[in-house]
Amino acid sequence: MKLLYVTYIDFGDFRSGSSVRPQMMYRAFEELGCEIKLLQTQQNRRAERRAAVAEIDRWLDRERPDLCYVESPSGPIFNACDRRLLRRVSRMVPTGYFLRDAAYRFDEVFVQGKKTLKQRAIAALSERDVRFFAKTIPLMYLPTESMAGYFSFPRVKPLLPGCVGRLSDRRGNRPQRRCIYVGGVSPRYGSATLLEAFRLLNQGGEQYPLTLVCREAEAQALGSAQSEPWLTVAHASGKEALKPLYDAADLALYPVSKNVYNDFAFSVKLMEYLEFGLPVVTTDCAEAARFTRAHGTGLVSQDDPVSFAEAIREMFRRPGQYEACLDAAYRALDGNRWTDRARQVLQDLGG
Repeated sequence: MKLLYVTYIDFGDFRSGSSVRPQMMYRAFEELGCEIKLLQTQQNRRAERRAAVAEIDRWLDRERPDLCYVESPSGPIFNACDRRLLRRVSRMVPTGYFLRDAAYRFDEVFVQGKKTLKQRAIAALSERDVRFFAKTIPLMYLPTESMAGYFSFPRVKPLLPGCVGRLSDRRGNRPQRRCIYVGGVSPRYGSATLLEAFRLLNQGGEQYPLTLVCREAEAQALGSAQSEPWLTVAHASGKEALKPLYDAADLALYPVSKNVYNDFAFSVKLMEYLEFGLPVVTTDCAEAARFTRAHGTGLVSQDDPVSFAEAIREMFRRPGQYEACLDAAYRALDGNRWTDRARQVLQDLGG
């Protein structure tokens, strides 16, 4: 199986979901036995990107892949040579394109005040890309089924979340109410809900320790909460650095604010929590809640501190329920690995 695999990143960088996902998919295609012709290089290095695309064009002059799979950039396609390449290859072979995001369509979530010139330009270029995809790409992939409702592509499918499998096993351990949150600190990520929930949990002598892992620059947004005895703030990224923090926890948290964007989004962090064997308490963002309920991996709360605190308390109050969610966290990995995701692409495109 000869696969042309188009990305918009430099391989070797694992600092963000937009760089991790394409590299994990590459490894998965390799595991499935594909012979891969790879296009990489960031868009903003225009001369290098044009040279890399030109090399693929020369390769296509003498070779014909069986299919093509594309992992979208984190924003619009900047270089005309990339659109020409996609047009050419989609006429040659079955082609699938994974569109990772649509944040530019949700000003009410991401824009404060008037749009900047840069934001308007990104939105205009992104909508141009959407029109191009609708005319050119035979199969568009989206992260979730509910995201499809915001587009009118002729053929669209959701892709499986993707994970590496079990990285820790805490079954048999006695839970000690130790909780962990890994992610951003801002209203969008539900920081206020998270912190207020733990103030409530730690009233009256009960102890619910929280480890909050964020970027160092974001820690100041925590304000006076940093001095709370129940809060430990850490800065780490990458699974190797996060592993000891995850292994010291009993429960993972996803307090993200419920809104139209977060309802259809599905964070890679949810799968990472499960890889480390942690049950999850999540707010009722539609896709996160759907997955959690369908797989039994945790509890779902309303998007407010009282409800979130009660869901955490409920998880530890009933040992049998905690153990059931713990087992479910491991079962949920089956069928959602990166190889399962890559296999879906190969099957959809006739491989």
